[in-house]
Amino acid sequence: MLRRLFADALPLRRGERGLGLFLYGLLTLMVAADWVGKLGADALFVKRYGVQYVPWMYIVTPIAMLAVSALIFFFVDRVRRRTMLLWYVAGTTLLSVAIQFAISSSVIGNIVQPISYVFAHGVKETIYILFWVYAGNLYDAEQSKRLFPFFAGSVLVGKILGGFVGTGIAPLIHAENFIGAQAVGFFVCFLALLAYRGLPEGHGARAYDDHRPHGVRASLRDSIDGYRAVTADKLMRTFAVGVFFWYFLMQFANFLYLLGLDQTAAGTGQNSEDFFSQLYASVYTSSSLVALLIQSFITSGLLRRLGIAKVLFALPLWFVGSYGAAAFSPVGLNFVTGVALQLGERIWIPALHRPAAELVYSQVAASIRPRARAFLSGGVNAFGNMVAAVALIVGLRYSDVQMLLAIGTGLSVVYLYNTAHTRVVFGRRIAENLVSVEPDVRYNAANILAAEGGAVPEDLLRSLDGTIPADVEHGVRLALTRRGALAMAADATE
Repeated sequence: MLRRLFADALPLRRGERGLGLFLYGLLTLMVAADWVGKLGADALFVKRYGVQYVPWMYIVTPIAMLAVSALIFFFVDRVRRRTMLLWYVAGTTLLSVAIQFAISSSVIGNIVQPISYVFAHGVKETIYILFWVYAGNLYDAEQSKRLFPFFAGSVLVGKILGGFVGTGIAPLIHAENFIGAQAVGFFVCFLALLAYRGLPEGHGARAYDDHRPHGVRASLRDSIDGYRAVTADKLMRTFAVGVFFWYFLMQFANFLYLLGLDQTAAGTGQNSEDFFSQLYASVYTSSSLVALLIQSFITSGLLRRLGIAKVLFALPLWFVGSYGAAAFSPVGLNFVTGVALQLGERIWIPALHRPAAELVYSQVAASIRPRARAFLSGGVNAFGNMVAAVALIVGLRYSDVQMLLAIGTGLSVVYLYNTAHTRVVFGRRIAENLVSVEPDVRYNAANILAAEGGAVPEDLLRSLDGTIPADVEHGVRLALTRRGALAMAADATE
């Protein structure tokens, strides 16, 4: 038992440790640096502009993210992933320094503050997109199932570290200088990327050869074809609807949490800003510690025993419960109910939902997998945030907070239904991939079937009628035997 828990907490095997630990440390430091900057940006905007203007930032920020996502989508198969990481870290460092100087200016400081907010939140989302795009093609399905929860844990460690740092330095340098502290962290990441020898380029299935498109027109056509390829994939279409509700409900909850937090940290001025950032950090740090414990000792076991498709239910179930409790409780929205809503983003997403969601892509063709990640994590993510912002602005204008909570409850039920439908489509995709002409696709499907067999309909397995290739036949037999369906295994593979 203890050996299994230790293996789940540190799943690296011989040959994986050097790169795995480097990527873990890199992601931890990037998230920690960004978290300090985000704490400062949120505190300054809420206290200097007012929490009522936050929904407008939920519109501006996704627009910026859509532009960034389009750039990533364009470059992802044209530039080596290691190079993209270097560009990103260097650019974030330089922009952080420039924004910090601008915030400190008495002339343009207030004008730059909204830009600082958009920048800090954009950096957070871009970290996840680029890291998972880079790591997604380094590991096969078996490695991904072991290592992606491990890497997701580094996000939590980074948030905890950033929370402690933010709380500690607030009385020393104050929240208005947190973007400068972020620049220091990203500069260290840049030096680490330069210094690490043997870091894989991380390019995907498309080779960097003379067959790639040349010229603006050809490149634009290639990008459009890439979007079509992603949206033509039935699994990605269904999953994209879930991603939309994921970010819509998360953004809804985030605003309601900020509203409760602003009521608790009442007042204006430097002391109020610092208290807001410290209270903000303390909630994030404590919840991230809980999430880290879940990720380290529970997530891998749940993925192994329940499977990806069932673990995906944790987030919509939490949203249904937390929104419903706040909507129909006598106290309505306050700091406690706001924190409960926020725990969906702070505990269940990093500890369970993101590791499971990233594994869904293992059943997508490698040729479109990086673009699918960029499209859903950047484009659909941004769209969900923008729709949430419009709903908040209209809701606050014509209704009240209790109605917003009731709407959140209803949409959480819809999200729960979509997750059930995703499980059905995911199971069918696994069965289809078992007879794919591509060996790596067959291998990924057979590997994941051990935990996902329950999602594959029995009649679909029987319909395969002995067509499963020999290289995955043993894996299919073993998975179905473990599932208690030995007779079915014989029907499906003989």
